[in-house]
Amino acid sequence: MNETNIIGKILIIDDESINAETMKDTLEDVNYQVSLAANAQEAKAAIQTQSFDLVMMDVWMPGQDGMSLLEEWIQSGFATPIVMMSGHAEHKDVVKAIKLGAVDFLKKPLHDILPSVRRLLSEKVTTEGVHSGIDFNAPLKVARNLFEKEYFDHHLQENNHNIAAVAALAGLERTTLYRKLKDLGIDKNKA
Repeated sequence: MNETNIIGKILIIDDESINAETMKDTLEDVNYQVSLAANAQEAKAAIQTQSFDLVMMDVWMPGQDGMSLLEEWIQSGFATPIVMMSGHAEHKDVVKAIKLGAVDFLKKPLHDILPSVRRLLSEKVTTEGVHSGIDFNAPLKVARNLFEKEYFDHHLQENNHNIAAVAALAGLERTTLYRKLKDLGIDKNKA
């Protein structure tokens, strides 16, 4: 595929290779560049070496399941839109995925994947929506986590990691601040 004709880069994480290959063929026919991962470990390796415009991930996979990987990535500030997919999803799974930060939930088998992908990528963020590293077009939870991480990193450094001072600045109880720092993956002791 000619690099100049690529209209989007997509990572599909699905242990059902027939399903993944079918999606890949459909998307590549219209100039999307598609990478496949069969599990969370392969997906993590892929995002270390490449950037993607969209991630499409199955809920049920061997090893780490899609929901826990979604939660891990969202909490770490992963900004690429993630769509969850499942052929066996219940309503509670859909609600959980959206609450965790997925931008959509698709039911497999995906008979007509192109309209969904086009819609999701047309909502894709432009650089005009980014301010000081925070993407204002990202889902609120993602943008809020990125902002809070930057905010607390800044104030911890400015106040020599004095938790009481940062808690007072933020208007939080110290125990609430400790919990928030842990949730954001911030080591309260490091500069």
